[in-house]
Amino acid sequence: MKKTIILASAVAALMLTSCGFGKSATTNTTESTTTTTTQATASDAAMMGKNAGSALDYLAAQYKSSGKIDMTNMMNVAQMLNLVGAAQQVYNNKSSQEYRQGFIKGMIANSINIDELNAGTITDSLNEMMEETQVDKLQSAMQKGQATATEVQNVANSVTNIISLFKK
Repeated sequence: MKKTIILASAVAALMLTSCGFGKSATTNTTESTTTTTTQATASDAAMMGKNAGSALDYLAAQYKSSGKIDMTNMMNVAQMLNLVGAAQQVYNNKSSQEYRQGFIKGMIANSINIDELNAGTITDSLNEMMEETQVDKLQSAMQKGQATATEVQNVANSVTNIISLFKK
């Protein structure tokens, strides 16, 4: 029961992020709206970065303790979905330097493993992960409870590679 609730929450979080939650609003021509939109974008980016940093730290701890990321563990799956949601948002906004900077600041602020030296490389790796991930297939597999689906395993492999970039 508890695992089902966690999985449902994680899927809902991923769906919200993939459906546009956290994306910047359209900028109107008035200066006050532009300022508000810019602040919202920076705030959203920082929040997504914090989510990514937290998820990566959790998954890194699991990886270090067992030598792998166990995708039958629902907490690992939930953290993976949080990471994918955050990575998708940074990927969707990859042309915005402001968004990238906010995302990196959020990751650094919420991770013991990420610092100024590796944050840019980790963000690039998250972008590459999203280029290789078919989020629709991932969501479908998670909704059906197929935690060993190919897309999930591809993301787990990407996360393992990202963990190797962490500061020592």
